[in-house]
Amino acid sequence: MQDARPYFYAGLALAEAGRFSDAALELEEAVRRDPQHAEYLIFQANLFARLKQKAPAEAALASLQKLGTVERLDASWLWILSDVYYRMERFPDVLRLLDLLEKRNPDDPRLELNRGQAYAIQSQFDLAQESLQKSIAKHSTNALAHFELGKLLHLRNDLPAAKKALLEAVRLESKNPIYLQKLGSVCLALKEIDDALVHLERAVALDPNSSQAFYSLSQAYQRKGEREKAAQLMKQFQELKRREEAVEETERLLARGERLLDEGKDAEARAAFEQMIQLAPDNWTARAYLAEMFLAQGDWQKAAPHLEKMEALEADSVVGNYLMARHWFLRKDFERARIYAEKVKLSRPAHADLRNLLGKIYFGLGQREQSLREFEEAVRLAPGREEFRANVSKLKNP
Repeated sequence: MQDARPYFYAGLALAEAGRFSDAALELEEAVRRDPQHAEYLIFQANLFARLKQKAPAEAALASLQKLGTVERLDASWLWILSDVYYRMERFPDVLRLLDLLEKRNPDDPRLELNRGQAYAIQSQFDLAQESLQKSIAKHSTNALAHFELGKLLHLRNDLPAAKKALLEAVRLESKNPIYLQKLGSVCLALKEIDDALVHLERAVALDPNSSQAFYSLSQAYQRKGEREKAAQLMKQFQELKRREEAVEETERLLARGERLLDEGKDAEARAAFEQMIQLAPDNWTARAYLAEMFLAQGDWQKAAPHLEKMEALEADSVVGNYLMARHWFLRKDFERARIYAEKVKLSRPAHADLRNLLGKIYFGLGQREQSLREFEEAVRLAPGREEFRANVSKLKNP
């Protein structure tokens, strides 16, 4: 078995830096090299869930389930898996894992907090409230538990109790704009306008991009009778809301494009990705999909502007450099293709398609011995690929 650890640790580092797409590529290689390693599958599912790529996340979780080793994992990995299930909205699995974690450490205050969150999102409000109160009893200085309880009590229209819980959350974390916004909205519901204004002004100052805070603050000034101020704040809310909706639309289009690709509907997928970059020209992922689709058709002219933008956004991307190598190969600029392909080889030496591409590039450069070495390595990495074997045969038997 090839050593998968370097790819796993590279993925961890990239994820820590917020580069989830590149991290997912490293984990793909780690899992390919060691598909029986449960921790690799969990982290791969975690990355896909964060990238909102539901189908590959579910595939990783299915592979994990087949291993049957979840119950033997360290608690730290069970917590990560619990978070993955939460992001995937698999709440029964969340609760099952929390029961397992409770057997390991029954006093962990996160248990009841996470249970409360899982129950609340399923509208099981009595169970949610009971769990959150247990969490606070075990760990009274956890601001998040007080906040979640305050949110739940607000939802249940117990406004005085909601205010009490939220005041405690704000006391514990006085600079949390989300807590302040929720406290302000509860004060507003209680018709405590001056208190609401104090909390909401602080929320807006701490997070000037919070549409909810601007909306609540506008409502507070409206009730205060300051209509001009309220109207100004409402305009700011509407602008922020438009931006949020644009982000949501791009995420929806990306998910739709990926789903259509999985279904083999390439033309419709391409339309979704093209619509997406009209809304978000700097979206690297949509441009990568488009570039790959055009390169697969041999249309380097249409791929070029997307590749140039991708390189400007993220010059060190393994995927970007691989696509650039394919682009320059199609243009028969073999030296440029070699430079990009060798960059990828440094971090992905076991990428069979890359090694086959390098074989073609070196053949184009007239370096037959190097070309043969790359073709033979491609065959070693993917012995079932007939086209790779054919390339070796052509070089050995011209």
